[in-house]
Amino acid sequence: MDKRIDHEPTRYLELAAPSHQRSEVVARREAAIYVHIPFCTHICTYCDFDTFARREGWIPTYVEAAVDQITRSTAIRATSLYVGGGTPSLLSVEQAGCLLEACRTHFLMDHAAEATMEANPWRLGEDHLRGLRDVGFNRLSLGVQSCDPRLLRLLGRRHGPDDAAAAVLAARAAGFANISVDLLYGVPTQDLESWALTLERVVGWGVDHISCYALSLEPGTLLERAVNRGRVPAPSDDTAAEMYQVARQLLGAAGYRRYEISNWALPGKESCHNITYWKNRPYLGIGAGAAGYWEGRRYKIARSIERYVEGVRAGRLPLQEDEPADDHRAMSDTLVLGLRLEEGVRIDEFMSRHGTRPEAVFGEALRWAEDMGLLERTADCLRLTERGILLSNELFSRLL
Repeated sequence: MDKRIDHEPTRYLELAAPSHQRSEVVARREAAIYVHIPFCTHICTYCDFDTFARREGWIPTYVEAAVDQITRSTAIRATSLYVGGGTPSLLSVEQAGCLLEACRTHFLMDHAAEATMEANPWRLGEDHLRGLRDVGFNRLSLGVQSCDPRLLRLLGRRHGPDDAAAAVLAARAAGFANISVDLLYGVPTQDLESWALTLERVVGWGVDHISCYALSLEPGTLLERAVNRGRVPAPSDDTAAEMYQVARQLLGAAGYRRYEISNWALPGKESCHNITYWKNRPYLGIGAGAAGYWEGRRYKIARSIERYVEGVRAGRLPLQEDEPADDHRAMSDTLVLGLRLEEGVRIDEFMSRHGTRPEAVFGEALRWAEDMGLLERTADCLRLTERGILLSNELFSRLL
């Protein structure tokens, strides 16, 4: 359902005139910042994100609008910044620097705070990376997806394994001490040997953080249509589960700690920004298609670049969705998101936030999960078992 409210700005997202005044009270209000860059040179076969190909001519105008939204947004202290997409590395160094500087200035963002830039390994040079590092980005997230050339072609990726390896080397040479790589498993025609070789190669690059996501065939994507028409075999859930276990064993043996269902990191290299999501803490969305969670409401900005630019210029955000999280939804979000973390959900933190114990509201579902061996309970914590991680969606659907 498209819940458009651009005719009436909401109190918490209303764009005010720029102001440099900050009170001590305002400075204590914290949130992570997500900036969405919806531009790509082409659309990958599995992608259903809010992205647009061959519209790079809009980039200067779009960046100007995003900076305007930042400087006229709710005044808070930013705990982290993540510039995602799309392909944010299509921005010039100057454009990326303008976004970061606007966040630092308006959102009282500390220079040492985690500032991540997503990048495509294709044609990613050391000069560009050095520029990003010089303007203040201190973490790089590379969309590698696979080191199997055949699978990269199936996914519509333009880079090859050597391009990805070169991008990591260039990033190190440019001064990035925190590099993350995204990988996909459960891809049609992918086998365990190919997956293990990809993991081994990425580990060999010495990256700091590895995200392993199970491919989801989203309706309307090129890959989903190819599977439905029988041109590509459907992925196997059983094989995907085996691949997850391979990742757990191989990455664990290499010194990476799983801190969230899909994320492994070397000690101290966990993503502060991602943890904000799993802890169900506030974050502000900047840009067309960006989502946010602020003052108990979840919202999503309209995906149209034109509507976004026009709306910001008019002093209001064109929202596609705007939903209050009632008490039950807020509690289920805290529980479901928190259970994705290796540490689980601390009962005292849940009670402090919601005024009740999890079992008082979700007792039936939690007892079922314990009986099924999906959940373990200690005196102060709820966390998924290894079996629970593999069957987490079944539990989460009961909790939601």
